[in-house]
Amino acid sequence: MTTLREVTDALKYLGRLDKFSFKMLLFPDATEDYLDHKWSSFQASLISFLWSCSSDKLDLITGWLLSNGYTDIFTMEEGE
Repeated sequence: MTTLREVTDALKYLGRLDKFSFKMLLFPDATEDYLDHKWSSFQASLISFLWSCSSDKLDLITGWLLSNGYTDIFTMEEGE
């Protein structure tokens, strides 16, 4: 079972992205103005930023977390 601690640990890890990695993961072709706006949102409130993301961006974030070892938060035990 995934705990709230595990979820917050994954979000803390996500929050460690630097601006270049953030751009490469989510907005590789964005203009600087657009990127600056999204980066500011990400830095100000990670949760609000995630709420504003489209499903394709959430899929990218999920894939990034999975590739960085956060597999347990995306699995459910049988019967849950």
